[in-house]
Amino acid sequence: MNLLFFVGMLTFLSSVSSFKGLRGTDYTSDALNDQITSLPGLTTKLEFNQFSGYLNLPSTEKQIHYWFVESETAPAEDPLVFWTNGGPGCSGLIGFMTEQGPFRPDKDGNVQLNPWRWNTIANMVFLEQPVGVGFSYSDNSADYKIGDSQAAEDNLQTILMFLKRFPQLAKSPLFITSESYGGHYMPTLASQIVDYNKKNGGVLNFKGFAVGNPYTDYYSGVGAEMETYWGKQLLPKPSWDKYVASGCLEANSQFNNTACSSYIVEFMNKVGNLNPYALDYPVCISSQQAWTTQMMRTLIAKNTNDLGVFSSVFKAVEEYVPCEDNYASDYLNNNAVKAAIHVRTDIVWAECSRTVKYEYVDKMLPMEHYYKDLLNSSSDKNLRILVYSGDDDSVCGTVGTQKWIWDLGFKVKSNKYWDVWEIDGQTAGYITQFNTPFSDAARLTFMTVHFAGHEVPTYKPKEAFYLFKAFLSNDYSFR
Repeated sequence: MNLLFFVGMLTFLSSVSSFKGLRGTDYTSDALNDQITSLPGLTTKLEFNQFSGYLNLPSTEKQIHYWFVESETAPAEDPLVFWTNGGPGCSGLIGFMTEQGPFRPDKDGNVQLNPWRWNTIANMVFLEQPVGVGFSYSDNSADYKIGDSQAAEDNLQTILMFLKRFPQLAKSPLFITSESYGGHYMPTLASQIVDYNKKNGGVLNFKGFAVGNPYTDYYSGVGAEMETYWGKQLLPKPSWDKYVASGCLEANSQFNNTACSSYIVEFMNKVGNLNPYALDYPVCISSQQAWTTQMMRTLIAKNTNDLGVFSSVFKAVEEYVPCEDNYASDYLNNNAVKAAIHVRTDIVWAECSRTVKYEYVDKMLPMEHYYKDLLNSSSDKNLRILVYSGDDDSVCGTVGTQKWIWDLGFKVKSNKYWDVWEIDGQTAGYITQFNTPFSDAARLTFMTVHFAGHEVPTYKPKEAFYLFKAFLSNDYSFR
């Protein structure tokens, strides 16, 4: 054996064994090839292993990028949690770098630890999906045309391929999490997993999903945004009265009624230079946020005969310049970082993809029936769901979630009806739990997070951490 190779292997194995990760079992060779041994700009000694690379979906040319950070507590026993961002077409590395992930890059390319990182209590896997998002890619251009059904199928295959690479985690409690268009990703993927388990003897230890500020149906987007503006008293009453009198509180009117479309554009212009994703915070809208706004406005434009009223809105969107302090994007486009996380260096990373051609019709589909089917199914009696909502968001405003979640047909638990939950003696929000079949334990929970914007962990990281901890343990006592 070459002496330099032997010394190099000793150094590598020494660095692996210095961590307190899944040392009780051997990693697969593919996992070891994906291990991140150093990260540019990081000076802190880590107490967890991390891995990054590509998962090739079976019988396809799709290469899905993942970044896995082990739990700092007990990775062999702690839950396995998959996270993806919304869009559709926005990268899960947004969550990794700006929300609940372990790192925060600064303007100089240095990396600091996030004190409220979720991987202190769970094995976290951040996905860039669907294919074409972030560093994920395919050599087959047809793969970039995708919709809800294909995304759910691909995400299931991604989970299975990950567990093949990390078989030590195959029996771990499995959760899926997301936000925004995750309101489509999560229920459809959960349904895929439940069906897969039916056919394969419950091989996946699936426990459920959590989704924040979900885009669940059309109204939870545009309709909720308008109602939030009015509720925050950002609109004049005469204009709002006309909006109501025209029947614009109904989703069908919003995209079939030209008058309603005109009012919506008028309202968007009237609120001025506020951040619709966090109305009471300084304006600094990310690429992901601009992407979602553009999607919402495109939905309106495609369903009205009066396209002229949208010209000024689209011009503003097209001229939008992301925040200059977009440190995460700068960091991920550093070639040394790309090499360290084992991704293609020729791909220019962006928060949201312009390569993905997502099925337009799917964006209009309501997701409520998935909740009913999943919670009423006897095939998975322990599955649980957390829906949470930052109440300072308008784009997928809390009022939109309230409009559908109470109408699912599940009765409220008498001891958990709009209860205050607190962190550090302060009101963190409100919590409601519903009675569901097969179990007295909470299987459907709705929480608000007071003064949090669209991306709850960005605006209220401590509250988001304790919310996540409560979800994993199914203990919402906050004591």
